[in-house]
Amino acid sequence: MKETTRQKLIDATFEEVYSHGYQGAALTEILKNAGVHKGSMYHFFGSKKEMALAAIEEKVAERNLAKYVRILELENGYLQALADTLSNTKARDFRRGCPIANIVQEMSNLDEDFDRAMKAIYKKFRDYLKRILDKAFEAKEMKECDTDKMALFITSTVEGAILSAKASGDVKDYEDTVDMLISVLWQYKI
Repeated sequence: MKETTRQKLIDATFEEVYSHGYQGAALTEILKNAGVHKGSMYHFFGSKKEMALAAIEEKVAERNLAKYVRILELENGYLQALADTLSNTKARDFRRGCPIANIVQEMSNLDEDFDRAMKAIYKKFRDYLKRILDKAFEAKEMKECDTDKMALFITSTVEGAILSAKASGDVKDYEDTVDMLISVLWQYKI
């Protein structure tokens, strides 16, 4: 599939914002890395902010949330698939951390649009986790529990584990935290 100009802008914007934060993201670098001129950007987006929000929303959905949708499409084995997904360190960039958390920490107090977008992304992540846990309960893979609270616990633990690994520079911090998280989850396994 041929990459469109819009997609090149989305990809370059996401990488620039993920690496340098929104405020540190240079429009000239985004355009250079996308291989397009400023006029092309304005054909698709009204501003750097609009482009950054679109990039974050689209790339997070593509990169991070799709793996949880895949679990929901299974017919069984929901808890094991969730544990495997959470344990997969190859799917994460511990040097840069979590793109969602990075933007929340940088922009949520400064800009309503970023705040609203990041809250929606976090809500979607928690909703996917809750739905996975609900399916696991329905499939008799786990005991009944408050799946909303468990989804919050998983989300908070994973985000904390990513931050710990980023801060220490040691992926083992993430692995150890997720091992403990899974041991808690297994207490509900049937």
